Amino acid sequence: MPDLFILFVFYFLIVFSVFGYGKLISNVVKENYDVGFQGLTGLSFLIILSYLTNFFVKHDYYHNSIIISFGFIVFLLYLLKYPKKVFQEVKILIIIFSIIFFGLLMYKNHDDFFYYHFPYTLTIVEYKKILGIGNLNHGFRTPSSIFYINSIFYLPFVKYFLMNVAAALFMGFSNIFLIKKIKEYINEKNQYHLLFISLLSFVYINTQFARISEHGTDRSALILLFILVILFLESFSFLNKKNLNQKIETSYRKILIILFLICSLKTFYLLYGLLFLLWIINIIKKNKNINLIFNIILLNKITYFFLFGVLLVLLNVYLNTGCVVYPAYLTCFGDFEWSIPVDQVKQMKIWYEQWSKAGAGPNYSVENVSLYLSNFNWVKNWFDKYFFTKVSDALLVILLIIIIFYFTFRSKQKIITTNSDYIIIYIGILALSLEWFINHPSLRYGGYSLIALIFFIPLSIYLSKFSYSFKQIKLKTSILILISLTFFLTKNLNRIYTEYDKYNYNVFAKPFYNLSKDAFRISTQLKKLDLDKNIKIFKYNIVKK
Repeated sequence: MPDLFILFVFYFLIVFSVFGYGKLISNVVKENYDVGFQGLTGLSFLIILSYLTNFFVKHDYYHNSIIISFGFIVFLLYLLKYPKKVFQEVKILIIIFSIIFFGLLMYKNHDDFFYYHFPYTLTIVEYKKILGIGNLNHGFRTPSSIFYINSIFYLPFVKYFLMNVAAALFMGFSNIFLIKKIKEYINEKNQYHLLFISLLSFVYINTQFARISEHGTDRSALILLFILVILFLESFSFLNKKNLNQKIETSYRKILIILFLICSLKTFYLLYGLLFLLWIINIIKKNKNINLIFNIILLNKITYFFLFGVLLVLLNVYLNTGCVVYPAYLTCFGDFEWSIPVDQVKQMKIWYEQWSKAGAGPNYSVENVSLYLSNFNWVKNWFDKYFFTKVSDALLVILLIIIIFYFTFRSKQKIITTNSDYIIIYIGILALSLEWFINHPSLRYGGYSLIALIFFIPLSIYLSKFSYSFKQIKLKTSILILISLTFFLTKNLNRIYTEYDKYNYNVFAKPFYNLSKDAFRISTQLKKLDLDKNIKIFKYNIVKK
C-alpha cells in the first residue's frame, strides 16, 4: 500500500508540474488556454527542454527533481494567486487523471518497451548525448520525444517506474481538451459539427486506445491528430467573426504546438504538414489578405518555438544515425565513424515497408521481397493477414460508434446549415490516407486516426443538420462521456484482475510494472565501453567486434 500511495503522489506531482509549465508558456505568449491545452503546451516545452539539457547533462535525480519542482512551484503560485479559478481547473484535471491512473497500473508493458523504449530512456538518464547510438539497437534509430520526456520522470522513490507516464499525460490532457470543446460548442447550434467531431473523437480515444500499455510511441500522436483536425475545423468558424486577426493568430499558435508534438513523437508525421499547408491556403482564400498570414507567421514567437523544436528533433535523429529522417536514405549526409551505413539504411527501409505490408512477422517472411513490394503484389496478402484481423476490428469499433451516434442524435427536426470549409481538410485527410495505404499500411502508422476521421467528419456534419433542445443534447452528450470513461476504467480494472490472476500482480503490495534484468542489457554494454564524460562518440567498429 505505501508503494501505491507513493506512485500516486508522484504521478500527480508530475501532472501538476506539467500543468504549471503550460500556464507559464501561455502567460508568455499571452493566451488564455484551457486546462487541457495548457497541459499539452507544458509537454511541448518539456520536450524541447529535455532535448536541450541532454546535450550537457544526464537526466539524473538532481536534474529531474529541479525541473519537476520548478513546474510544481509555478502551479502552486498560480493556485495561491487565483484560488477559485484554479480550483475549477484542477477539479476536472484530478477526475480525468485519477481515472487514467488505473491505466498505468500494469504488470506487462508494451511489447517494444524493453526492446528499445526503456533502454533508450535509460541512456538519457545515465549519459549525456551519445553520438551514433543507433548502432546499438534498431529502435534507437527512430527515437521519439516520448523517451526524452519520460527520462525527466526518473525521480527519487519511484525510480524507473514512472518512465512510461508520458502516454498517460498525452491522453489525459487530450481528454480534458476535448471535454472543454464539447462544453464550449454544446450551446452553439451553428457549430454542432464541432461538438460532434469532438465527442466522436473522445469516445473513440477512450475505447480504441483504452490500454495505455499498448500506446508505444504511436498512439499519443494518433490521439493528437484528432485535436489537430478539430483546431483546423474550429478556425474556419472564425472567418466571418469580429477580431479575425486575433482569432487566426490564436488558432495558428495552437496548431503549431500540436503539430510539433505529433512530429516529435515520430518524425515521419511531418507529412501531416500537408494539412497545415491546406489550412493556410484556405485562410488566405477566404480572408484575401496574404499579408495578414505572413505577419502572423513571421512575428509570432510560436513560429520560432516550432522551428527550433523540429530542428532539435531532426538533429537528434541525425546524431543517432547520420540521417535527418531515418530510414529515408536520401536524407543521410556525411560518412562519419558513427553513421549508419547507407546500404544498411536502404535495407531497413525495405524491411519496414515489408513488415507494414504484412510481408514479414515474428515467425515468417516472404521469399522474394522485391517482387512482393512491387506493383501492389502485396495487397492480397495484406488483406488476408492484416486487413481481416487488425483493420476489420478497428472498422467494427468505428461502425459501432457510428451506429450509437446515429440512433442517439438523429432527429426529425432539421435546421439549414451551410459549412463547406471542412472539405479542404477532408481532402487532405483522404490524401494522407492514400499515402498511408501505399507506403506503410499499418494502423499504428496513422491508420487508426485517418480511417476514423474519414467516417467521423461526414457524420459530424450530418448530425449537425438536426435540431436539438439544449436539455436533450446535454443529457445525451453527458451519458456518452460517462459511458466512455466507464469503459476505459472497466477495461483496465479487468486487465489488472487478469494480470493478478496470471502474474500474481498485486497493485496494493507492489504496483510497479515488471522490470527484468534484460531491460538493463544496453546500459551494461555502454558502461563496459568506458565512455568519457564529454559528448560521447559511440564507434560502429567497436560494436561490430
